[in-house]
Amino acid sequence: MKLKKILSLILASSVMGTIMVPVVKAEELYYEIFDMTSVKADSEDGIVKEVEVPDGDYTVTVTTGGDTETQANIYINGGERVRAYTLEAGKTQENEQSVVPKDGKITVQVIGENPNVTEIEIKELPPREKAKNPTIYIAGDSTAQTYNYETVYPQTGWGQMLGDYFTDEVKIENRAMAGRSSKSYDNDGRLDKILTEMCPGDYVFIQFGINDGAENKPERYISVEDYKKLITEKYMGEVEKRGGIPVLMTASAAGWWDEENNNFMESRQDYADPTREIAEETDCKFIDINRIMTDKWNTMDKNEVLSGYFVCEMLESKAYPVGTNDTTHMKAKGADLTASLVAEAVKTEIPELAQYLKGEETFTDIDGHWAETYIKALSDKGIVEGDGNGKFNPEDTVTRGEFLKMAMDAAGIVGHAYREGECLDAENSDWYCYYLQGALDKDLIPEKMIDNCEVEKVTKTLAEATEESEAVTADVNVYTGEFNGDTAITREEMAVIAMNCLSYAIKNSDEEMDITPFPSVVGFVDSDIYEEYVNSIDGAVSYGLVEGMGEGIFAPKDNLTRAQAATVINRLVNLLK
Repeated sequence: MKLKKILSLILASSVMGTIMVPVVKAEELYYEIFDMTSVKADSEDGIVKEVEVPDGDYTVTVTTGGDTETQANIYINGGERVRAYTLEAGKTQENEQSVVPKDGKITVQVIGENPNVTEIEIKELPPREKAKNPTIYIAGDSTAQTYNYETVYPQTGWGQMLGDYFTDEVKIENRAMAGRSSKSYDNDGRLDKILTEMCPGDYVFIQFGINDGAENKPERYISVEDYKKLITEKYMGEVEKRGGIPVLMTASAAGWWDEENNNFMESRQDYADPTREIAEETDCKFIDINRIMTDKWNTMDKNEVLSGYFVCEMLESKAYPVGTNDTTHMKAKGADLTASLVAEAVKTEIPELAQYLKGEETFTDIDGHWAETYIKALSDKGIVEGDGNGKFNPEDTVTRGEFLKMAMDAAGIVGHAYREGECLDAENSDWYCYYLQGALDKDLIPEKMIDNCEVEKVTKTLAEATEESEAVTADVNVYTGEFNGDTAITREEMAVIAMNCLSYAIKNSDEEMDITPFPSVVGFVDSDIYEEYVNSIDGAVSYGLVEGMGEGIFAPKDNLTRAQAATVINRLVNLLK
């Protein structure tokens, strides 16, 4: 379209007497700046600017501010892009948004007590070329979102874990956001952001349906008919227009247990069924993860499934310290399993993308090793991993933090949200801090392992009393000292932690566990076993968790190897089956 024709269209569609400042365009891309300083805001509609533009991808920048205080709220194409904000007099703010035209137009509306709009810039983006390798974008809700553990531990979305199943050749852009339906995700501009970034050959995984039926939340609610139209025309249609590949997904399954039929029931069918209809009608790439998850859950133990959901004990959750019973969202365990099911479905539903999936991890350095069977068994369970280069390094040492994580995972013991000043020398940025915090709260760490240890019993208030309920409190031991989680663990320290985890699991099991120790234990001749550890080591031996090094020697001060750790952890798993 020639510049002259573009200008005439804009002038014809301009409202409220705006002044247009033409700018020379590069490579025929649309680029205009509108001076809005003389535009008076309407008392109801604020300032509205509607412009016809060529089909393409755009950024729209709305600049506000002036000699008086600014109060503004910005909508683009009917969707709220910038929530109400206030600027002091003399301050300015540029609000840049990615925009895809709607019906050939871009409509900007700024409302507020005093919007003070000074300029609107509309800039067309150049087309993108196909990259060497594809990017996978995820458009979805909280079940897929990536979470910051420092604020919401242990909540995890499956999209957060999906990258673990693809090689580095593929980039995962997880754009899922909590509380969004297909409607609100679009209105927020999140879909437009993907559309204006993606390249031909990229994939967009589309998963909604949990929040879409919320009739009490009009910003989210969308009827089934409108849902199908929006998904088909914009989510799928606009992705395909840009040379991308849409991948439609049903909503993640909830962990809903049917007591009468003794199985996990179907969930989220109100929008899952329409999603299946769209897939059938359009022949779109489709992963019916809702059905896949439900089928998988019904091959597993009930408690094993629920342990992957966001069902939290007291102190476990950062956001909900009194505990949760959330069978919609997940912890890392459930999110990782869901991501693995998505990756498995890619093999059959999107075979051209399957070439980027990682193969099963095999270790090249354990053939014939005495611990080979144990290592493989734990690798299959996801409890141990290699170095990423095909090696397990069985004779390398294990740190305290690493063994604590393995032992707690094997015993089904959850970590707790990090609490400042109550996790010894660990920082919230230390990957093992959640395991350490939980272990301290549950007395899994012997005081002997803590340098300069002091202990104080503290009653913590987790929820204040209300007219309807009493205060919720928890008694915890607050330790001070140093754990030194990156230090290599010794064999005697390993035996104590393993035994403590076993004892805790037995004591706190919902089911009666028939685990009997061997009737007699042969003591070790080592003279350097710490006295505080003797009973735990004897107990670990009696339960078959650990063995000596031969000739009555335990070698308590030797560092634990990865092969030895795998052996102990495998025995712990088998004891607690």
